[in-house]
Amino acid sequence: MNLKSFYIISRIYFLSFLFLFTSVPVAISQTDSNLIIGEFKVTKVVDGDTFRFDKLDGSARLQFLDTEETFKDDNAAQKTDELRKNWDKYYKTLRDTSKYPVKADSPFGYDSWQWAKEFMKDVDYVRLEKDDLVREKDIFNRWLAYMIVIKNGKEINYNIEVVRQGISPYFNKYGNSKRFHNEFVAAQNYAKENKLGIWSDTVQKYPDYDERLTWWDFRAKQLEDFDSEHKENKYYFNISEINEYKRLENYLGQEVIIFGSIGELLQNRFPYLMTIPVTKENRFEIVIFEEHAGILNEINLQDILENYVYVMGKLEKRKDRYQIILRDKNQIWMDKD
Repeated sequence: MNLKSFYIISRIYFLSFLFLFTSVPVAISQTDSNLIIGEFKVTKVVDGDTFRFDKLDGSARLQFLDTEETFKDDNAAQKTDELRKNWDKYYKTLRDTSKYPVKADSPFGYDSWQWAKEFMKDVDYVRLEKDDLVREKDIFNRWLAYMIVIKNGKEINYNIEVVRQGISPYFNKYGNSKRFHNEFVAAQNYAKENKLGIWSDTVQKYPDYDERLTWWDFRAKQLEDFDSEHKENKYYFNISEINEYKRLENYLGQEVIIFGSIGELLQNRFPYLMTIPVTKENRFEIVIFEEHAGILNEINLQDILENYVYVMGKLEKRKDRYQIILRDKNQIWMDKD
């Protein structure tokens, strides 16, 4: 590790421990027992927001965190030091002309991983909790969880602490926290005001966090708007919720409006498919036959692919997959307010 790398990591450690000894950790209120997944032993710190747990039924993703990516092999430190030499140019080339920020292995991603290992080295067991009872797992069947740890005899919500230390932004790309939204906002403001981690001018991290926050806040508002305007309409379906996806069975052959986030556009052959992932095994398909392929030139495809969209049409099912055939550009739209 070179001197610059050592300085950056040491600075992160110092700020973290300074916080632990000079301020009051986020208070953990009494938790509804239905929201508790259980207590588990941490077996591995994979990176800043990914952990493995002994005897957990499946894996877990820590909610509302998005630490930067990092090399994880035996040569991770060496690769990171090489990346530090030309980081700004590397990221600029990687993003190229993309309207939206991209993810990449970064120097700060590695630093975040080291911070997490140091933070957790005296923690044996943690408590995992859910945000709500509506969406307990993600599309890869991973538990969506908060990780509650005990440091210096006090309970700390690791998710909020990571944001407070500037190790991660408040990641609300898939909606705001139901339980701790205000705490996450306050934690992020604290990190910004004190120029910690990603908000510092001295670390090599993604240079476009302002854009990321604007984008994620927009998506979070899309979800809030759907709930406030359409949640009670039985012909509208937010299929990011598994129970809503299951409800489709009763509406085959009827006109419905699907709300979701497109995962990929498949254009290798006709018909083209835009897919909305629901679970690892299930996806919703928006079908575009060759005679309607021109629709893709009439819509703002990049925005459509990066945000939540509405799709209207007759609900059909083919090979156990629900689908709507797109024949007109007005069948698909995105709220822009």
